[in-house]
Amino acid sequence: MDSFFLNLLSIMLRDIKYGIKSSWIRRKEEILSKFDESLKEGLIDDRILPTLNLINGLPHYYTVSSCSGRIIILDLPEVGDKKSAIFRGRWHRCVEKNEVLNAISECTKEGWFILNPPIIHVISDDIINAEKILSIAIKCGFKRSGIKSIKRDKITVEINSTEMIETIISKNGYVLADDYYIITLVEYANKKFCRFQQKIERLNVRLYELYTIHD
Repeated sequence: MDSFFLNLLSIMLRDIKYGIKSSWIRRKEEILSKFDESLKEGLIDDRILPTLNLINGLPHYYTVSSCSGRIIILDLPEVGDKKSAIFRGRWHRCVEKNEVLNAISECTKEGWFILNPPIIHVISDDIINAEKILSIAIKCGFKRSGIKSIKRDKITVEINSTEMIETIISKNGYVLADDYYIITLVEYANKKFCRFQQKIERLNVRLYELYTIHD
């Protein structure tokens, strides 16, 4: 009798496992279909595309909202009110002082200079594979990475870096800093931008190694 119930339990657990796996595969197919549509519409950040393709090509992962890093000038009505904010400048590349100044000149309320590091959201099919890609990301320099959420049928890993700048630069149309400060700010932002692009390149190399193993 004990043997019978153990066998029955084993079958039930197997069916649950395969049911979860089947559901995960269907969801990955749906997400990648939407990804292809966004790609055709030009909505995917070109710099991060090779990384996303490598991750999505692996059997245990797929990606959702991701960005290669950016420099932005944001016009905020007040601190914290990002829903009402207006982008006066947005670049997924290094910037020049003049284009930053032009963007700042368009700010009418609080003008903020912001450097956002890369962020990649990876969905894994189980905790073991989540820990594997998390370990790779951290070794490539993405020190702020971690497991963001754990659910029965998916684990969300956030790959993130430490490079960030966020400072007010104008208020009510008045620029709060002189040219030398803005030149220095742009210089440091560009250095940090290049630094995390190198991290993305290192990550791509490690992902390619995983990709060739599974190929």
